[in-house]
Amino acid sequence: MKTNRTITRAFCIELQQELSIVAARREYFSQEPPRARFSFLCSSEPCRALGVKITGVRYDVKPQEHPTFVAAHYRANPNYEHHADCEWVDEAVKTPVAQENETEAESELRKLKRKLDDYIDVFDPTPKERVKSTSPTDKPDAEPTEKAEDATLPADALKAKQDKQNRTSNLERLVDSFRQAQASLTKEELALLTLRIPGQGEVSLRAYFRHIKFAQLNDERRVLYGGGLVERYGTGFKFKFFDRLQGKLVTLYVSPAQMQAYRSSRYLSELLSHADEVRFFTVFALGKLVASPSGKSVSVEIEDLRHLAIVLGPAKDAEEVAAKGPAS
Repeated sequence: MKTNRTITRAFCIELQQELSIVAARREYFSQEPPRARFSFLCSSEPCRALGVKITGVRYDVKPQEHPTFVAAHYRANPNYEHHADCEWVDEAVKTPVAQENETEAESELRKLKRKLDDYIDVFDPTPKERVKSTSPTDKPDAEPTEKAEDATLPADALKAKQDKQNRTSNLERLVDSFRQAQASLTKEELALLTLRIPGQGEVSLRAYFRHIKFAQLNDERRVLYGGGLVERYGTGFKFKFFDRLQGKLVTLYVSPAQMQAYRSSRYLSELLSHADEVRFFTVFALGKLVASPSGKSVSVEIEDLRHLAIVLGPAKDAEEVAAKGPAS
């Protein structure tokens, strides 16, 4: 059968693990060059047993600001038919037709979600405890799955749950979804999208992301973001935002020790290595703003580097690169 639901996860053959496309991108760029592309199978076990392949698109392209935004995503391989029990096959899904007992507002929201490759319904920012393992294939930064919990649900209830909720604890995945929504929806459409945060309730997706110039001290319940430049301190770095808060410089500092302890530090370092090639970086951080002891500056503090996402700014043109000169 053909899929008719947006594919948000696939099984990576090389890593022997189910991954979102954002996790696949992080794993790809964590490899030492020359990097090898991954092969993917459908996440549904009946399809995987049949060898049904899935295509990963643009996971080998670093996140970057671009006039024509195209999100990394999974798509069905046209050469393969999926099993009737595949989680990405649902004969009841008919986008143009209102679903049973669905209000007009719910119908509009459902259609907007289907415009996005990986719309997130629920974001749980609480870092999950890493599970100790001696297995070389263990991926401590991977998102926990709900399959064990879902296995107790009847098939109809499971299908309904999958249709209604797309859950993640991966900030970078949420950032990709937000960026695609910004690029592909109108302001009016974007205002309709919501996000549920455990312990906080439902909030507007647009309001959950707060630009640094509109942020507030000690506000711990939003993703703070903005453009700026990076200074390296060994393997660590300091990010200086362009926009000031109440006239004060805003920075985010990551120490070499933090980078050394972070499993995906190679991925962050790979992004930051392009500092001489891009006009700026955009940083997204789930943290809080804290005034310096002198009161002359403000810092963004994060508890975990999994609460940080970096996007490359537009590439410099040849003249800008030449004027900068070779990297010191």
